[in-house]
Amino acid sequence: MRNRGQVRIGPKVIHRHRMGQHTMKRVSELVFLRNQPKAVLGWVDMGGDRTPVYLDLDPARLRAVKGNKGTFYYDGVTVDPRFEDVKAPSHAVRARR
Repeated sequence: MRNRGQVRIGPKVIHRHRMGQHTMKRVSELVFLRNQPKAVLGWVDMGGDRTPVYLDLDPARLRAVKGNKGTFYYDGVTVDPRFEDVKAPSHAVRARR
């Protein structure tokens, strides 16, 4: 396939998504791997191979939208791990005075 950036039509999930201090409504591609639902946040290029960035979803919080086949709501807040603050471990050595 030459144009991998082409839009694909498939299942979607509408979810509240937090990045840092901000929460917003987001629509993501929904895939199932080994019957586990996952939201696709984006794609990264790993040496010429496109690799998806997934988030695991709790199946109990996923519900189908009535009258709109292939669209789901997620009753929970997802978090993008790429934008989480990196915190120092509790056992980190403190700076000398």
